[in-house]
Amino acid sequence: IFLLIIFPNLLLSTTYYVKNNGNDSADGLTIATAWQTINKINNLKILPGDNILFEGGQTFNGSIYLDANDANDNLNIVTISSYGNQQAIINSADNYGFYAYNTQGILLKDLVFTGSGTSTNFYNGVTFYADTAGDTKFSNITIYNLKINNYGGTGILIGSWNNNTGYNNVLIDRCIVSDILTNGINIWGNDQHTRNDYPHHNVSIKHTEVFNVTGYADSTIHKGSGIIIGQVDGGIIENCVAYNNGFWNTHCGGPGGIWAWECNNITIQYCESHHNSSGSGCDGIGFDFDGGVTNSIMQYNYSHDNDGAGYLLGQYQNANEWKNNVIRYNISENDGRTNGGGITLFKGPNTTMDSLKIYNNTVYITKSDKNFYDSFAAFSIAYWDIGINNVEVYNNIFQTKGVKLIDIPTGYNAFFAGNLYWSSGDTFKINYQGKIYNNLADWRTSTKNEVINTNPFGISKDPLLTNIGNSITIYPKPQEELTSYRLLKNSPAIDAGIDLDSLFNIKIGNRDFFNNLVPYGKSQDIGAFESNLEISIVENTIDENFVNYENPLNNGSNLHISATNDINSIEIINYLGETVLLQSGINSMNFIIPTNKLPKGAYFLSIKYNNNNILTKKLICY
Repeated sequence: IFLLIIFPNLLLSTTYYVKNNGNDSADGLTIATAWQTINKINNLKILPGDNILFEGGQTFNGSIYLDANDANDNLNIVTISSYGNQQAIINSADNYGFYAYNTQGILLKDLVFTGSGTSTNFYNGVTFYADTAGDTKFSNITIYNLKINNYGGTGILIGSWNNNTGYNNVLIDRCIVSDILTNGINIWGNDQHTRNDYPHHNVSIKHTEVFNVTGYADSTIHKGSGIIIGQVDGGIIENCVAYNNGFWNTHCGGPGGIWAWECNNITIQYCESHHNSSGSGCDGIGFDFDGGVTNSIMQYNYSHDNDGAGYLLGQYQNANEWKNNVIRYNISENDGRTNGGGITLFKGPNTTMDSLKIYNNTVYITKSDKNFYDSFAAFSIAYWDIGINNVEVYNNIFQTKGVKLIDIPTGYNAFFAGNLYWSSGDTFKINYQGKIYNNLADWRTSTKNEVINTNPFGISKDPLLTNIGNSITIYPKPQEELTSYRLLKNSPAIDAGIDLDSLFNIKIGNRDFFNNLVPYGKSQDIGAFESNLEISIVENTIDENFVNYENPLNNGSNLHISATNDINSIEIINYLGETVLLQSGINSMNFIIPTNKLPKGAYFLSIKYNNNNILTKKLICY
């Protein structure tokens, strides 16, 4: 009692156990005296700091429900989880899996929530909902290592509807959400909130996989998105993947893989989004900053094979202001299969859209006979409502085959400088403000794009990218293991980018898509890859100093690598982007590469250390 008087937040926690052969008449305080049913938990007043543990590997029928009388202390977390070496399964049949109403301080982890199927269950898997008055912020919600499937509602829904009431410090981490009808993960709030605050703050979604979210026919709103966040100030989505979503949608406008709306200060990074569908509607985008997004950044993402745009930047009708957003160091491959393109902008009536910087992205797109979008191109602006202002496009690679490079209708404009344009041997084609240009020089002269202080910029040459168009998926591997869209040694994009810092005071960050340091060499490279591949071999020995001495390696010998930190893995990649040698788990400071097994030619040598540093160099065998 004395300690509680001095430290009122110090509460004695109680752990309750539940197992299939338990007894609801027991005390539940040990495994031997465990309870048997979820109903016993629902009838318990769960105090701050308590733990509810279900027996791992066992199935429990029912739904877990908490209200304002349970937990509700953001400093004393209630944990609901499994015990043992497996996850417990909550079989909610035709009902919700977990519902927390107007409460906080909850860790939900290491569980499986499964419904009866998307045709029979019409509820969410996991729900946190708040609607108290007074702009209340419920804090410290963690959803960790859950599997959620077979629900007709949303997999994970966090929502609120009372002015600016919402959630603060939300983490969704290492979850798998699949086979859902409506949406995978959806965070939303009252869209009539005051613009000096948002319902939700500090939201993180990490290392999470969302797939097979079908959507369904609804003429009023889109269905079938992977991850959506709305009404959030301060948030990050990283190391996530969304795929095979949206294929039963009928609404035009959504769905998409990973996107945000009415948010501020959002970062989406290191994510992959692919094979998302628009159904019979439109969109099916990879990534999107949609209506009302401000001061946000999208970087180091990989979008491919989506029905809609790889990267959509847009304002739906009557949205709040959209401004000060950045798209950099992303890759788009063969997006726009039915609508949109690689990077696509749009704006609806009664809105403002201002200040967008797009730089060092790589877009590769080929013809799709299913895409009847007039502006189908690597970069496009959709005709709807004019007033898209201050769009700056720098140091990107736009490579197409059978598709326009740029399409900007009459009434719209953007400024391009330092970009590389390549039509893969087809006719160069840019549609700019209603006029078609078939070469870079004419477009530059007529529009003053690719001109800075009377100096011409821009390149129209083959960028010599590795392994393009092969629809490789990489999740959950890190981005640097993608073998596509690197620059070969003779690429005209190397050291050819404009200096964005000195010219426009744009801070580009210090990494490219592949985790290489930027800039490297005389200047920035163009595109999402920063080449750092000098030949650095001295007497068949390579060390961490990489003395710059060009001495090709005879393929009759081996290469000895010596380092001051333990080497974790060695990978050699040929000029097609194919891995020809991979050795993992080395855990040594010295390693011999059997280069006598390599055919003659040029290779990339990637060395990963146990401290997570990565060094990538160029290797020649003759």
